[in-house]
Amino acid sequence: MRRIGIVGGSFNPVHIAHLIIADRFVEQMQLDTCLFVPAYQSPFKRVQGGSDATPEQRLTMVRRAVEQNAMFAVSDVEIARGGVSYTIDTIRHVRSQHPNAACFLLIGSDQAIEFVRWHEWEQILREAQLCIVRRPFLLTNEMEQRMTETLTIDGRPPVWISAPLLEISSTEIRQRVALGKTINYLTVKAVRDFIDEHSLYR
Repeated sequence: MRRIGIVGGSFNPVHIAHLIIADRFVEQMQLDTCLFVPAYQSPFKRVQGGSDATPEQRLTMVRRAVEQNAMFAVSDVEIARGGVSYTIDTIRHVRSQHPNAACFLLIGSDQAIEFVRWHEWEQILREAQLCIVRRPFLLTNEMEQRMTETLTIDGRPPVWISAPLLEISSTEIRQRVALGKTINYLTVKAVRDFIDEHSLYR
């Protein structure tokens, strides 16, 4: 059975922590492919404006960032769909494209705290195996245990993914660009070049 991982997010812009975490996700869950799915509009983030990247530009940056890794692929399903991007719709789309595959959804521990607010969250847990990557200094062991209990549906608990604890954020990258500071080593060269070419985040 094919094993497909799904990593969603705004990717505004995609950075090396996203890529490293996805790489560990593939390794630890023995995935055949990891699908990056940039959101058109996250239910939990305000609509960006001004010098921000458009959905199409964010999609292009993700495509450029992943092209070196044969295990990574990109889906434009949420951007093509438009409107608020709901994970359950994306999981159902992937399952309809690959009816015999097992789906694995990766989220950060910061998102896991809010997961019960997600649209049809219990159904997400039925239709995909939830995987949670630890974020730096966010959860105690007790909190992690409680979260595991909360997010166990039909006897299937989430899987915790170990990855390097990198404190890199898209927000920091945007702020550095706005201040004219270097973003070397925070994202891949192809993405840095795209940001320059299109004068993003200035």
